[in-house]
Amino acid sequence: MRHDVVDDAQNGTTAVPRALRQDAGRNRRRLLGAAREAFRERGLDATVRHVALRAGVSVATFHRRFDGRDALVTDVAEQTVDELSTAFADLAETAPADDALERALRIVAAEQVATRACAPDHRERFPQEARALDEVLHRELYRLLAGAQDEGRVVAALTRQDLRLATTAVAAAAEAEAEAGRAGQAAQRTVTHFMRSFRGPRAR
Repeated sequence: MRHDVVDDAQNGTTAVPRALRQDAGRNRRRLLGAAREAFRERGLDATVRHVALRAGVSVATFHRRFDGRDALVTDVAEQTVDELSTAFADLAETAPADDALERALRIVAAEQVATRACAPDHRERFPQEARALDEVLHRELYRLLAGAQDEGRVVAALTRQDLRLATTAVAAAAEAEAEAGRAGQAAQRTVTHFMRSFRGPRAR
């Protein structure tokens, strides 16, 4: 018997060979990536079959990794916020404070176009989950705003509400254009507009 199986048995747990666990992890990552693409193309009406086909796995494999399509949608949104939070933390350490805020908003704008998991239909169909994820995202963005204010790089009077207005406007600009390229341009122009009003005298 393999050592990892023996260890699991001695611990009183169900033995799962390490290779199978690695395969399961790879399939899960492939399904999450495929889901982003499917949601971008089809919105949240993309089916389990659409996602499984794009990921190159069977529907049965999908159901071994996720409880259902709704669980997949929630996991995609959570993964997106986790990745954004990591990116924002890196920006805070490597870029001037106002540039970090602008780049973070541009990343959010790109994500609005790149995945449907954070789009209005997600907020309507998964209101509690969407609110929780939205709070995490805006908490991280506000840290960047506060850092830029501390350095005098953006207007001191800006509030959390101003930041929410900016992200709401970015989302609306992206949703107003059906074609991805035009949606991306509209979202980025909106970021430019807000950053021009956000920046303080020292940054101009």
